[in-house]
Amino acid sequence: MSLTTVIFDYGCVISLAPTPQDYEPLRKAIGVDLAAFNETYWRYRDAYDLDDLDAAAYWQEFGHDVGRNFSPTQIHKLAALDCQIWGRPNLVMVEWVRLLRGKGLKTAVISNISRNVGDYLRRTGRWMGFMNQITFSGEHKLLKPDPAIFHSCLEGLGEPAAQTLFIDDRESNVIAAQTLGMNGIVFHSVDQLQTALEPHGLAESLAEAKTRSK
Repeated sequence: MSLTTVIFDYGCVISLAPTPQDYEPLRKAIGVDLAAFNETYWRYRDAYDLDDLDAAAYWQEFGHDVGRNFSPTQIHKLAALDCQIWGRPNLVMVEWVRLLRGKGLKTAVISNISRNVGDYLRRTGRWMGFMNQITFSGEHKLLKPDPAIFHSCLEGLGEPAAQTLFIDDRESNVIAAQTLGMNGIVFHSVDQLQTALEPHGLAESLAEAKTRSK
């Protein structure tokens, strides 16, 4: 059965993977050492991405754990700096999405991302206009690898699982998609992805995207 749809993770697939330097403005604004920042940043992230914590509550929990009491103004600044970390698109992947749409395929995103960061991307991400379906965890209160988030996306697309290809940088999420009958590729790099796309007949289009995005 031929593919009709390519579904992407956002973070580290459509977006560039954040570097340690990308986190520095946020860490400095909080005023903690690197070890405390790295430990605390991820401690409540699943709850944030599920919308169990909104932005204010997430940063309040963060502040409590590192001995800081953030004002509403400080929370607004921290939330904005956090959004910027995740706002750097991988231009090759964005161009590939555009080419796929031009070839008649549907495209979609399933991403574990907070409502606040999702709102930021909807305002700033030009790639959003190339997507037939956007499924952010914070908006659906579902988190990968929960099968329900994949079902939600597929229902929105109106496509059977077997005709979709899911690309994610986390193997556990790809396995979850494959369990539902979707095709799946674990993303490590654009070059690795191009090789993995050969059995699906999409490697040439990604090569074209690499050339066009230079």
